[in-house]
Amino acid sequence: MKERADSDGFILVDKPEGWSSFDVVRWVRKALRGARVGHAGTLDPFATGLLILLVGRATRLMQYLDDYRKSYQGIMHLGIRTNTCDGTGEVLDEVPMERVEALTEEELIAQMGRWIGEIEQIPPEYSAVKIKGEPAYRLARRGETPELDARDVTIWSLDLERWEPPQLRFSADVGTGTYLRALARDIGDALGVGAHLSRLRRTHIGPFDVEDAFPLERPEDQGYVREWIRPMADLFGPTTRVEVTAAQARRITHGNDLRLPAETVRYAAEQSHVGAICRGELVAMGRLIVVGSEGLFQPRTVVGDPPGGAGPA
Repeated sequence: MKERADSDGFILVDKPEGWSSFDVVRWVRKALRGARVGHAGTLDPFATGLLILLVGRATRLMQYLDDYRKSYQGIMHLGIRTNTCDGTGEVLDEVPMERVEALTEEELIAQMGRWIGEIEQIPPEYSAVKIKGEPAYRLARRGETPELDARDVTIWSLDLERWEPPQLRFSADVGTGTYLRALARDIGDALGVGAHLSRLRRTHIGPFDVEDAFPLERPEDQGYVREWIRPMADLFGPTTRVEVTAAQARRITHGNDLRLPAETVRYAAEQSHVGAICRGELVAMGRLIVVGSEGLFQPRTVVGDPPGGAGPA
């Protein structure tokens, strides 16, 4: 990849097992000599796979990635419940293997199908959800029982890939805020045998694939991180962007609304937010309102500098 002149952009990282999401942020921040770095979509330390890091001014864009679906491949271990709902926790109880082996693929598929759609989910006690400003996992580590409210989450798909008792291999597409650990817990309880999530790998976030991610493996790789920074404009596809001229971009960067002809915004008309792109660079994220033959772009988050020169009107 061609090295960019600045550090504003994003990096796709393939997070290894044992690293927290913040460990990755700290590693990349060091590689970029203190640049501002944030991540979109936390991965637990035991999980692996795709993590999007936002660098420099791109950190202002985190909220706009919430709508992206996330795809996972994982393994639920049936028959054993743990306090963390994954393989790193203490075993709470275990059922005889015969009960687990008696489960059929038909039963599992039917049960998994009940969790597809918009559901209410209670996060795991060992999670970063805050209760009166304190993460739930800290309360749990002190022996307290965090009182966590159910939240609405969306599971777009949940498929059985292989059943080799006691391991249930699955794939899933989920919305923001979904805990796969909690899903394993709930499915295991519904089946009457208990379960925990023993393995998880995130393969996609929106249009991005883990196969295109930076393989975070060795300390000496830090020298190559800058080469993997992609421009902010690449975060958004053709249905979430509008092209603007330099003169229009200058209006936007000063906080002014911008009227655009209908043919300019036909792809983005149904989106809740769109990016204004000038000369291949993201200028701002905003709201698009289409009225009759015109579109009105209202900037919400400015991330680019006003283009120099007069530019075309």
